Amino acid sequence: MSHPEYIHLVLGGSAGGCVRAAVVTYGLTGRVHVFDDDLSHGPLKDKQARAAYFEALFQNYGQLLDDPVPSLADFDGLSTHLSQDIIPEVCIWAGENASERTFLEMACHSLRLFKGAVMRVGATGLKSLPYIGPQTPALLARLFDRREEVDVATRAALSSAYLHQRDSGATLRKWDAGKIIGVSDDYYDSLLLACCPPEWICAARVIGTAMGRSDEHNLLSDVFLSGRLQHLIAKGLIEASGPQTSLRDYSVRRT
Repeated sequence: MSHPEYIHLVLGGSAGGCVRAAVVTYGLTGRVHVFDDDLSHGPLKDKQARAAYFEALFQNYGQLLDDPVPSLADFDGLSTHLSQDIIPEVCIWAGENASERTFLEMACHSLRLFKGAVMRVGATGLKSLPYIGPQTPALLARLFDRREEVDVATRAALSSAYLHQRDSGATLRKWDAGKIIGVSDDYYDSLLLACCPPEWICAARVIGTAMGRSDEHNLLSDVFLSGRLQHLIAKGLIEASGPQTSLRDYSVRRT
């Protein structure tokens, strides 16, 4: 009879690769389950609405993925799987940032009926930036040895926080004073405008500059900023020139 396996829950392909490297190189036990998503933005309550939200963002970004938002559906399947199998421990890899903290809350909600131990890596010990992806496999292996338990009461509180975020209808989330809050969709528009000069410049450069100026606990993706750039163009606050099918194919300037 095979022994039950530990499960590592990781958000994002880069973070998943780092944790898998730690498993292979440093002997961590268990299987790595990766959710390739960015949970700092987009609706959480309905996976069809979330898919439509991301499809709209990708239209002017330059790439439309077959399934850009797998996490909501994946969590449904994971919850069923964990309730049926004998799993001794689940480890959630999540730093103190907007996307991964939302991931932690969502995971605790899905694990509310799980009978095994729930552990976390990422509350402390991460080097800047405070995300799992930028860390070395060696550091992650050391942190796994010092992983912290998420007790039942804490899991319940995190699950409740997730439900509040899910049901609030907010599509943009921000790390603020140790917790996640919902903010208005235009929260970062002023940042984009500040990064857009009155002279013509490639749209991709504006997005890259805004990404570089973002708060390390609230990193902004190029996909999200591409959508907000289109919003500012539609409002007439930014002018665009060229086919707006890819960030590298058109130029913008502040009006």
